[in-house]
Amino acid sequence: MSEEGHGHIDVHPGKNQGGVLRYVPYFLFILILYVVVKAMNLDLHTTVGNGTWAISWGEVFLILAAILALAEQMKVSHPGIDNTTEALIMVFMGVLQLVLFVLGVARVAGFGYFNDASFLVQTVISLAAAIVAVMINARTLRRTMALGDN
Repeated sequence: MSEEGHGHIDVHPGKNQGGVLRYVPYFLFILILYVVVKAMNLDLHTTVGNGTWAISWGEVFLILAAILALAEQMKVSHPGIDNTTEALIMVFMGVLQLVLFVLGVARVAGFGYFNDASFLVQTVISLAAAIVAVMINARTLRRTMALGDN
């Protein structure tokens, strides 16, 4: 609603909160954490927990990936705000992960960390989230255009 209380919706495309950090894909943080864990030679299949329950480090990464995928989509779900740049950065991040995985599978020197099923699943989650983010952004923009720019 407008401040004047006239009952119309104020739509301001491109006016987004968050500063420069909104352009940082959340999967970048997972990628950095993944490289750090691999550099420490931790086995992703090693479980942590007590006798009642246990979870592997690989499962921890998958849970983080799922949560961050949802959070990424929240970035682009604001009607009236053009988040195309953020959505395309998410796509770029997913493609970067896919390239890293392919280089790891091809046994290119220095990319062995990424030749891992856990990393592949993280990559698939990242790419799926990016595709959905592009669709969410497009739909919110289309809805905004249908309302008209006040």
